Amino acid sequence: MPEETIWKGSSSHWKNFGAYLFSSFTIVVSIGLNIATVIGPWIYLLAVVGVIYALWQWLELITTQYQITSERLITTSGILTKVTDPLELYRVRDLQIVQPLWLRILKLQNIHVITTDASSEEIVLDYIPTHIELGEKLRASIETCRKVKGVRSLDITSEHAGDHPGADATT
Repeated sequence: MPEETIWKGSSSHWKNFGAYLFSSFTIVVSIGLNIATVIGPWIYLLAVVGVIYALWQWLELITTQYQITSERLITTSGILTKVTDPLELYRVRDLQIVQPLWLRILKLQNIHVITTDASSEEIVLDYIPTHIELGEKLRASIETCRKVKGVRSLDITSEHAGDHPGADATT
């Protein structure tokens, strides 16, 4: 069965609202200070710093792409150096969808993907629109991939503190 793309996209630009607001603020302040005082044109460096910061945040946002296929979650990021991190869906242990108040108002969500992969134990797909129902699509793809590959998860619990390597065994 060939690998099919289920969704491809990036975070919403609301993620950079603070950077865009900061940039706008530095422009207004530098214009205001230049008019109100005799500081001179050097005050516009403040605006340049704000604009460069917002531009960098924008570049980070548009160069970070997520792709969910029928077998993998592929994260590609980087402005100067591109890094691609594929994660096999059968390695996903759990999904958590987080929607703080401001994200609910904006109809956005953060999807936390908890994995068994040592190199990326948690992947966060942040500021994703809720209307595309990505969490449900991802869950269905994970279940399908696990069935096709014959993967099952095994939860081991213990009643004794000393049986777990990370347990606090104080005597």
